Amino acid sequence: MANDPGLAADTSTFLQAIAGDNGVHDPNGVFWLSPDIQLTGPVSGPDKADPNANNTVDVTVHATANGTVPPGTESLSIDLFVANPSLVMAPNNAQSTAHIGSTGMQLLAPGGSATTQFVWVPPSVPATDPQAPGHKCLIARAYADPLTPGSMSFFLPQDPHVAQHNICIVPCGGPGAATRPAGCGTNVRTANVLGKPQKARIRATLDTDPSRLVREIVVARLKYVKGFQRLATKGPKSFGFRFNDVRSRVLTPPASTRGKAVESEVRLEPGQVITFRFAADLSGGKLGEAHIFHLTHADESGVQGGLTVVVLPV
Repeated sequence: MANDPGLAADTSTFLQAIAGDNGVHDPNGVFWLSPDIQLTGPVSGPDKADPNANNTVDVTVHATANGTVPPGTESLSIDLFVANPSLVMAPNNAQSTAHIGSTGMQLLAPGGSATTQFVWVPPSVPATDPQAPGHKCLIARAYADPLTPGSMSFFLPQDPHVAQHNICIVPCGGPGAATRPAGCGTNVRTANVLGKPQKARIRATLDTDPSRLVREIVVARLKYVKGFQRLATKGPKSFGFRFNDVRSRVLTPPASTRGKAVESEVRLEPGQVITFRFAADLSGGKLGEAHIFHLTHADESGVQGGLTVVVLPV
């Protein structure tokens, strides 16, 4: 997806999708684990919001060494959005995201960076609401204050002004819980932010040999899960999707223990938001072994959003 035309005049401000990328986001990488967005629940810890409590979200913003901002720029604007575990999100759709807030930041020196903190108290809302407590997907956007970002799309992953942090740890209580018909998994949302119908390819890729970046992020979160023992070196019995409110076509069949990925195609109307189920059958596996999956939403232009899901029987 192209960059946000409303922010094109700011060639200085950026957020990292992957540490050290200097705002050049790799659409083929795990760009949804940005180190520049950190949610901390006072009880639950990283990436999970606690109800009726002050949850903090730290957003770090950077400036390039040689970029420019529009004439007359006096400060930067930082916008923060929250969602339930999602792939592609829309800033103007209350089913998809909630705008937590916006704040200002002083201009950064060339090559500099600074961190601002949001304090968010999740209100009493249904679990389907983007502001409900629990595992959260976060999107931050930073730009020169005279500019106006697009209202329909975040222009992920390419736009350097925007980053996404999206990981979901799913412990399932005991072997019996892990082998129920629904499996061990989570509900996931995605959206069509285009102004036309879209054939979306929803894919889950098993990661049994994670990069150092992914391993460090995942293990840091799993330390909060009682019963975690190790990362699994082979896949579970099977894993796959269930779509209830949209027609789907299987592109890659449900994976067995030898499979590495499953993929389905769904047709989405303009602005449509859907919820589907991702789950794995962990029967036969070892208690405490965690399985890493990367879920993505792509179309003919490439991957537009992603989520890392980690499931384990405990």
